[in-house]
Amino acid sequence: MKKKSVTIYDIAEHLSLSPSTVSRALKGDTKIAVRTRGRIAKAADELNYVPNTVAAGLRGGNTRTIGVIVPRIGRQFFANAISGIERVARERNYRVIITQSKEQQELEREGVAALLGARIDGIIASLSLETTEYDHFTKANRRNVPIVFFDRVTDQVPAHRVVIDDRLASRRAVEHLLEQGARRIAHLGGPESINIYQERHQGYADALAAAGIDYDEQLVFRAHLREEDAAAAVADFSDADFPDAVFCASDFSATGVLEHCRERGLAVPERVKIVGFANEPFTRYLTPALTSVDQRSEELGATAAQLLMDRIEGVAEAQQPQEVNLTAELIIRASSLSNPTAVAVQ
Repeated sequence: MKKKSVTIYDIAEHLSLSPSTVSRALKGDTKIAVRTRGRIAKAADELNYVPNTVAAGLRGGNTRTIGVIVPRIGRQFFANAISGIERVARERNYRVIITQSKEQQELEREGVAALLGARIDGIIASLSLETTEYDHFTKANRRNVPIVFFDRVTDQVPAHRVVIDDRLASRRAVEHLLEQGARRIAHLGGPESINIYQERHQGYADALAAAGIDYDEQLVFRAHLREEDAAAAVADFSDADFPDAVFCASDFSATGVLEHCRERGLAVPERVKIVGFANEPFTRYLTPALTSVDQRSEELGATAAQLLMDRIEGVAEAQQPQEVNLTAELIIRASSLSNPTAVAVQ
């Protein structure tokens, strides 16, 4: 049998006081005598009273609660983004409910429904790899629940978007490989249905075009983000035909290429240079340490939270959808250098 929650009426009956006196005292009303407030606080503690913040929020017009949907909480990028969101939420007196889609559109849809059921004031979301339909987000819009997308975003839903300049970051990564003497550069990307992988692919193509190097479709592999998929993608190259360098759209695929090269005896970076994307914590501990693009994930999350809360609170500048574009940083390590001893591990 479900245990009944203690209410202000229970406290009032316990102390022979009116419910309105209890309610005002618990809100810190200084017009209630200090001694009475003390008695009420003590009784609330003894009876394990927990305020119904959702109900209180509904009476006041909002719950000061936001929802966050990410593909995988366990990924460092999303963990850092959540940290940024929670930091801003604490500063502005909001609570955060977090759910994950596990890269599945249906779980993402269920997450949105659950958050709407919890009467949240707004949603921060990064899309799953499967997401190609957005009706669950448009439903939130119809209910006047504002949305801020970050990292993996869409222009199919009127909402704020917070991203890094993936195209510029990728171009800079490939330019770095070119500067190190690589000419035949492969690209292991992600699904082209996701904005960030479109942009990273385009940045790769931009760098080649600027260097006068022909784009070769045989060197481009899409939807190869996992280690095992990345290793399989490059396995068909002969030793003589193996690319000079590989630019990967994730650190996990870069790790798969690195391990494959090690197993085949292809020296990294002397024979094959490798760059990843995300600057996961493990990248600095690989041998050789992996060059990667740092996505400023905590700042992405914090910026998304600021935008959402400004929108909720009616700040004029935040009422119309806008895109905030942050600049990423290329962290150069030994895996991409012609002289790998020339840089310290970052």
